[in-house]
Amino acid sequence: MLLVKIHQQDAKIRMATTDPLLYLHIADPKVEISSEPLQLEIHQPAAEVIIDNYPSDYSRGIKNFMDFERDNARKAMENAYEAVGKIASDGARLARIENKGTLAQLAKEAMNPKTVEINVGSVAEPTLQVTTHEAEIKVIPGRQNINLKPGSVTGDLRQGSVHVTMVQYPQIYYQVVDSSVDIQT
Repeated sequence: MLLVKIHQQDAKIRMATTDPLLYLHIADPKVEISSEPLQLEIHQPAAEVIIDNYPSDYSRGIKNFMDFERDNARKAMENAYEAVGKIASDGARLARIENKGTLAQLAKEAMNPKTVEINVGSVAEPTLQVTTHEAEIKVIPGRQNINLKPGSVTGDLRQGSVHVTMVQYPQIYYQVVDSSVDIQT
C-alpha cells in the first residue's frame, strides 16, 4: 500500500517598523510699535519798546540846544520888557517929584529884596511805544510706526519605515511510503 505523507512549513517573516514623526517649528508673529510724539515749536520775537524821555526831561529843565536857545530868548525878551516897564514906571514916579517921599519910597523899594517864587509843577511822563510781534507756532505731527513680522510654521516629516525580513521560507515536504518505494523530496 502506498502512503503519502505531506508536511508543510509556513513562511515566517519579521517586520521592524518605525513610526513616522512630524516635527513642527512655530515662530510667533511679532508686532513692533514705535511712536514719535507730537512736537510743538513756539517762537515769539521780543517786543520792541521805544521810550522817549524828552517830554519828561524838558519839564525838568534838561533841554536840547534848540529849545534851550528858544527858551532863553523868550526869557530875555520878558526880562527886557519887565526892565523897560520898571524904568518907565520909575520915570513916571520921578516926574511927579512934587509928591514928597517919592524918592524915599523908590529907594526903599530898591533896598527890599525881591521875593522868590517857587512853583511846584508836574513832570511830564515819558512817551512809551511798545510794538509786539505775533507768536509763530509750528506743529509737527507725531507718527506711529507699526512693523508686523508674520509668524511661521515649518514642518519636518521623518517618514516611518517598514523592514521585512524573511525568517523562514515556505516549504512543502511530501513523502511516499511504500514497502518497496521510499521517495522523499
